[in-house]
Amino acid sequence: MNERFENDLACYLHYDDAPRRPARARRRKRARKHCARRFFARCCGVLCLCAGVVLLARVWPALVSATPYSGAGTGGASASVSLGGEWDAQTRLAIETLAAAHPEVQPMLDEPSRWPADVAALLARNEEALGFVLAYPSLIIDAAPPARVEEAVRGSFPTLLQWDARWGCTPYGGSILAITGCGPTALSVVACGLTGDASLTPAAIAAWAQRQGYAGADGTSWELMRSGCEHFGLYAQELSLTEAAVFGALEAGQPIICSMRPGDFTTAGHFIVLTGTQDGLLCVVDPNSPARSASLWEYSRLEPQIKNLWAYTA
Repeated sequence: MNERFENDLACYLHYDDAPRRPARARRRKRARKHCARRFFARCCGVLCLCAGVVLLARVWPALVSATPYSGAGTGGASASVSLGGEWDAQTRLAIETLAAAHPEVQPMLDEPSRWPADVAALLARNEEALGFVLAYPSLIIDAAPPARVEEAVRGSFPTLLQWDARWGCTPYGGSILAITGCGPTALSVVACGLTGDASLTPAAIAAWAQRQGYAGADGTSWELMRSGCEHFGLYAQELSLTEAAVFGALEAGQPIICSMRPGDFTTAGHFIVLTGTQDGLLCVVDPNSPARSASLWEYSRLEPQIKNLWAYTA
């Protein structure tokens, strides 16, 4: 009796389980695939997160130092130079008008390919750069800048120009100092006047600033003025934009670098240097204009054009 019962039970169990085993196997297989997919997705997520952390660690210093910028043109952080190709209609019209008064400009119209668009545009908006622009084709043959600023004397702030033939063709910010180099030139003015170190040329400061990531697509980072200047023995103090703060710093012998809004000095962004006072007016070095540098300026005229400013000691 017991043996028969056991045989019947075995048959019953075998009959009942046979169709279910493939279903359970399929469910287990699906479960394993699901777990494998989840594991793979999590691994990919972890790898992406790690890659993101590594990338951020590499680019973060440049991002911090990269904004905001101020400059007299556009460029890039690379040492490669791109000065445009053909002139636009506005530049050509300006050069034609200038050539009517200055016959020496005519070669630019006869052989425009020798003057890149950005160089021609520099002359179109700033006639003071005439000498540099006309000499450009010969300057680029030997663009090695001098090792010293001849005008460097401690206690005196030289009027240095970004488009000076001595260093104007030096690569900077994807362009050249003549076009985007107001920041290094302004800092050179301050460094030469406070330290007397003639080796702190605009070209030397520009080369170091570019290697450190201070040269960006929109000019020179404010961080060069705030902290990068310490590399050259200068110490910056950010000032409040008040007449008392500006005159107080200048009367204490501290030159001031100003980042400028569009106005008398620029149509985009620009750096100038306040070097002192005279009869209640401000003495200015504008790296892009001898004429503006020779003028005295009322504080009330400059104040609405100033975005930020730093006073310097050595």
